[in-house]
Amino acid sequence: MTKQEPHYALEYAKRVNELLHSYLWPTWFYKHEIYEIPDVATALLITYDKQRDDKFEVRTKVGWNQFLRRMAHVKPDWAHFSLGVMKKLSQHPEKVMGGWEGRTIYFIKGGNNPDYWTMSHAEKDALVLLISGATVWGPMVREQVRRIRELIPVGRSHFRDYEQHVKVVINFLFVKHLGEATPQKRTEPGNEGCEIRDLFCQNRADSGFWKDLKTKYSCTEILFEVKNTDKLRRNDLRQIYCYLKPALGLWGFVVCRKTQPDNIQSYNRTLFKNFAQKRGALILTDDDLLRMVDIKLQGHDPSDYVRDRMSEFTRSI
Repeated sequence: MTKQEPHYALEYAKRVNELLHSYLWPTWFYKHEIYEIPDVATALLITYDKQRDDKFEVRTKVGWNQFLRRMAHVKPDWAHFSLGVMKKLSQHPEKVMGGWEGRTIYFIKGGNNPDYWTMSHAEKDALVLLISGATVWGPMVREQVRRIRELIPVGRSHFRDYEQHVKVVINFLFVKHLGEATPQKRTEPGNEGCEIRDLFCQNRADSGFWKDLKTKYSCTEILFEVKNTDKLRRNDLRQIYCYLKPALGLWGFVVCRKTQPDNIQSYNRTLFKNFAQKRGALILTDDDLLRMVDIKLQGHDPSDYVRDRMSEFTRSI
């Protein structure tokens, strides 16, 4: 028996799956259904209702009416979608029909062209969908942020959960300006046995606050150091100042659970002055994340909130 080659849309589906785990909650799992309607269209349908694990299914040689019946479960209007319109779309395989209906996400492209089902297309299509679907995405993020104290306890044993939480929120807040937040490992300077994980985002901004940060502090990458604690130590701040460097950027962010006492805030200002105000770190908390989510849901850019907080810090020197 000849081994069947993987379907051309499978790597696309796997990359979308990775992005969903990064931009939505990691405890959710996704069922990916790939449909190939010969000479008409290729589609990826993703459901996340009561899934216990990620799953990928491929259905080739699917009839048009069969596909319409499946899509009608997503949105009833699809029951009467024109075959002629879809065939016209097949003349433009670079175009994608994407949607987020209830608990189903879908991507449909005319024809059966593998060149438009690559991992790079998956990244572009998924991010466009997330941005346009903010009315669905946003309330889900806000509910998690609002309940964070009960969902994730403070303490070292829950560090990974809190790191993932911060990653999802950062991705939601700054998706138009920064690349995907991804964790990276490093060791503390002077202590090779102490491993630290940070979140890094590529700074893709060509205007606004993040562009200013790139220009003034060489921040081609944005560093978020996550601390699942109510009270930072002086050493926590020393670590991030020592790690900031021109190759990454000279400004970073420390995310912790509560507003810090005056002695920690004062020590942060002292470090900023000791480095001749050429590198610095801004402390953000759970309350800051909630405020920024609310700002975004009101249709404004939460980057302005970060700008104001940073300006407040530098003026206090």
